Amino acid sequence: MTEEYTQYDHLFKNVIPNAINGVQIFGMDDTYVKPQDYQNVNNLENGIWEDLFVNLELQMNQYVSREYLLGMQTLPIPRDRFPEFEAISPLIENSTDWQLIPVAGFLSEELFFDLNAQRKFPVTDIIRKSPRFAEKYAHADIQNDVGYTPEPDIFHDIQGHIPFLMNKAYADYMHGVGLLGDEILRDERGLGPELVAHNLKRLQNFAWWTYEFGLIKNTGESDQFRRIKNDIDYEIYGAGIISSFDETLNVVQCAKGQLNHSKFLPFDIEEVVLTRFDYSKIQDRYYVINTMTDMYRDFKDNQNLFWFEG
Repeated sequence: MTEEYTQYDHLFKNVIPNAINGVQIFGMDDTYVKPQDYQNVNNLENGIWEDLFVNLELQMNQYVSREYLLGMQTLPIPRDRFPEFEAISPLIENSTDWQLIPVAGFLSEELFFDLNAQRKFPVTDIIRKSPRFAEKYAHADIQNDVGYTPEPDIFHDIQGHIPFLMNKAYADYMHGVGLLGDEILRDERGLGPELVAHNLKRLQNFAWWTYEFGLIKNTGESDQFRRIKNDIDYEIYGAGIISSFDETLNVVQCAKGQLNHSKFLPFDIEEVVLTRFDYSKIQDRYYVINTMTDMYRDFKDNQNLFWFEG
């Protein structure tokens, strides 16, 4: 784990101890592939999925980005029951060459980036508030609410991330992040474990503040795809926001001046890669990109930021 190496953590802002806070993490040496047992998904679990979907449905439509809205229109993601991985994966593969890989839970950065480098996106079959989730964390104190959980469950993985993978530009960008992470880990430059871990943290920061918790300026152009006009200055493209009622509500209320918990910052890639985060709480900041194209270009043109040499 990158958290074991801290020699260069003084370069980071917002360093938060114990950020993972009890979440079980699977690595390369673990049995992390866990096929979806779709036939044995029970009515309780389907009901939790439906409640999550219905609770967020109008907010998702009103505030998410164009890429997400169009992706949702083309995928068989049900409103009232668990999605079936084998029905979704071929459509994504046909569109952007990505595949879904069923996994046992939260993956290490090393494993996640390695899979992304192969155009494989990990998805889990467990859902928050279910007996299976409670059993998994019977001996750990992690947040397990309808509105938010730090464990990436099926709702986060499928509802938050997967619609974006129907967009070629976005899918290629995600592949580029995976390739870079994989290259850092191979350490063909001979930087050593401390610098490898530090550079991987930089990439992890970038991923967190973009495809997990990123916002984009609202120009009004996406309203043609919505049922309800977006009434804030931002669109959401971060999957961690999209899949969390509490996080989405926080963004909307802060944007409207009803809360002051979180600030909205202009996207600065140099600042982003040096800013850590907390898995276990609502975010205290969001970085706002001008356009998706700008973000893709910033990532491509600033690869040097992920190769700190001490």
